[in-house]
Amino acid sequence: MRILLGTAKGLAYLHEGLEPKIVHRDIKSSNILLDRHWNSKVSDFGLAKLLCSERSFVITRVMGTFGYVAPEYAKTGKLNERSDVYSFGVLVMEIVTGRTPVDYTRPADEVSNQLAEAHGRREEGGGGAGPRLPENPPSKALKRVVLAALRCVDPDGSQRPSMAHVVHMLEDDQILRDELKLARDLSPHASDCYDDR
Repeated sequence: MRILLGTAKGLAYLHEGLEPKIVHRDIKSSNILLDRHWNSKVSDFGLAKLLCSERSFVITRVMGTFGYVAPEYAKTGKLNERSDVYSFGVLVMEIVTGRTPVDYTRPADEVSNQLAEAHGRREEGGGGAGPRLPENPPSKALKRVVLAALRCVDPDGSQRPSMAHVVHMLEDDQILRDELKLARDLSPHASDCYDDR
């Protein structure tokens, strides 16, 4: 949680604490540095773009790491802070599942299927956590993290939360309950995976 919260707070600052905004464009696990206390630092701003407040997006050549790039950015080249939100969601799923976003050693239909794996482990009673974790995190924290990730990787960029909202989702139980209700309202299958416990 410390790594995820630190990264989310760093991205929220880039998107909402500065003018002009900074869109990182390359959020991935190797660009999150950790100190000896597991505090995270967002690094490698070589692909970053400035986004002025009077513009909602900038058109640019698509850059970033395959598997972390938001679908709308990959298709159109239109970049905004929601592109970083998508990348953050992929990063969260990488932490939860213990798998990289793209794994060419797996069968073709499973190359980039982290979300399905997380759901499958949860349904099997494994809690959804990756196999490299020495123990499963508390169920409540895991639900909060997975729900935040699912919102971040929404295929519709306009439906993704801001990074400030993601920080609140990771920190606050009331927002978690609101997000669970929204997930149930939007998708009947989401309620199969999550409950209020």
